[in-house]
Amino acid sequence: MLTTKYLFEIHVYRLKETDYYNAMNEYIDKTNSNMPTPMDTGFLRNQYGGNWQYNEIIGFLKFYQYGANQIRCEYWETDSSRKKQFIQKSDSYCREPFSKSDTNVNLAKTMKNAVDHCEVILKKKNRHIDKELFNNTVDHVAWRDVLI
Repeated sequence: MLTTKYLFEIHVYRLKETDYYNAMNEYIDKTNSNMPTPMDTGFLRNQYGGNWQYNEIIGFLKFYQYGANQIRCEYWETDSSRKKQFIQKSDSYCREPFSKSDTNVNLAKTMKNAVDHCEVILKKKNRHIDKELFNNTVDHVAWRDVLI
């Protein structure tokens, strides 16, 4: 029986953070330009949709070790209902082979390749992934110890 070990997750967003905040600022400016007294910016930010990081997430990638020598990824995305339920769209969004005898540097490259593969697919769907935390940690993980 093949075993799985979950490794990390990356959030998927409807659009890039800069694009979201640019549109929010345009909304605030347009709204206030039509008012004799400008409305509170905090109120308008909340009315627009709040902060990008947690309010614009539409899915996530959940990377895992499959068996002894493969990295795979589940892709979960929200349905279109009001309740924002996440539904698994794929349990093998990527398949990246590795060898346990690889160096940590090569194993980190394997993780980066897996993430990059998913990013390419999601860009075709006009989705954006937030790789900041992943990029800040991937080269500092003892992957050989993790992938025992």
